[in-house]
Amino acid sequence: DIKLGRQEHPKLVEQFGGEYENPRLQRYVAETGKKLARGTEYQQFPYQFTLLNTPIVNAFALPGGYVYLSRGLIALASNEAEMAGVLSHELGHVNARHTAERLSAAQMAQLGMVLGAVGGAALGLGSEAAQISQQIAMLSIQSYSRKQEFEADTLGVRYMSRAGYEPDAMVTFLSTLREQSIVDAKMRGLPAGSVDKFNMMSTHPRTKDRVEKAIQAAAVARPKNARIGRETYLAKIDGMLFGDDPSQGYVKGRLFQHPALRFQFQVPEGFRLMNGRDQVVAQNQSGAAIIFDTGKIQRSRDMASYLQNEWTPKTPLKDVERITINGQEAATGWVRGQSKGGGTVDLRGVAIRRNAQSVYRMLFVNPAKDSARLAQGYKETTYSFRRLSQAEASKIKPLRLLLVPANKSDSIGGLSKTLPYGKYNESWFRVLNDLKPNEGLPRNRRLKVVAA
Repeated sequence: DIKLGRQEHPKLVEQFGGEYENPRLQRYVAETGKKLARGTEYQQFPYQFTLLNTPIVNAFALPGGYVYLSRGLIALASNEAEMAGVLSHELGHVNARHTAERLSAAQMAQLGMVLGAVGGAALGLGSEAAQISQQIAMLSIQSYSRKQEFEADTLGVRYMSRAGYEPDAMVTFLSTLREQSIVDAKMRGLPAGSVDKFNMMSTHPRTKDRVEKAIQAAAVARPKNARIGRETYLAKIDGMLFGDDPSQGYVKGRLFQHPALRFQFQVPEGFRLMNGRDQVVAQNQSGAAIIFDTGKIQRSRDMASYLQNEWTPKTPLKDVERITINGQEAATGWVRGQSKGGGTVDLRGVAIRRNAQSVYRMLFVNPAKDSARLAQGYKETTYSFRRLSQAEASKIKPLRLLLVPANKSDSIGGLSKTLPYGKYNESWFRVLNDLKPNEGLPRNRRLKVVAA
């Protein structure tokens, strides 16, 4: 277990944005994890706790005691006990050896490849055509069984209680996860029944009832003066990065901006943007996707040559056309093919010169029956790509999670307007602050707000 975890640790960290470069917060997560690990069965494991630089809401573990929390999950939790509940649950999987049972050495060696290719499988396409970003890649980490989840919760409750934490924090955080999933489903235009596909609920299928039963099954005495640690926790996360990392660009509704590389583009109505380390992906409800990334130019002198001879050398494209996009050399062409599910799909590629050595690429993928309907939106997206001036790029600032007291003049609408979710800002604000749908602003505690 130890050898396998140590071997795969750097690969997994790289896949999920690297470590979040905040020593104080990394140390806090690690210290909390070590405190919990002292109550585990396998004391010979070299327990290591890593905060990952990704806005995905998830947590997972490798064999041998390697435990990971995402920056997105840390932003959702409301106190130290909730974070400890997640860490304890992952320690339960490690000590029950669920991770080792589920992932053989051969499977682990292929983890990076699977993470990259799963997006293509989701669309029914080859991985070369559509390697989708890390949000979709999370789906490749298979979910645990109901029995394994119950066992991990039972063990986690023991570890929490031994460390002096309130075990009910497992339940309160699960409620927050559920609320976030519902908001996320609304943003995607999906029914509430599909809310658990893209966050921790996809890899950890749990319900409040089962967690409450696990607390009873743990058969441990609740610690006296059980620790919640709300104020300590909020002080630690105050000022942390929220949402996208500046080095990877920003999603603002339908607009994607990259201040470091100085460009932006906008996707059509009905498409949800997701930002990854190497790619930006937008999807709609009907199975269409827009995949944006960069490529290297090996020998081509123009974009039409690159499009046909380097990007798709084995696939003859139709209607290859040289175009100009806001003053930049570009080319486009398309092809019709078959998905793995047997359906007919259309793929249109757009190559935009970045410099002499590299190119920006947009791949539009959709069921062939939708091509005519989507054509105008795709065209608008193509021609929305433009360079940003230095002055424009300098005005784009990263978002931070800040803790503020509520004033009498404050409103949920006012405090939530700087969130990047448009009409869903108020819903997200309520999730961040554990506020029910019709609940007003509390006046006796600090609140999480997001601002540049």
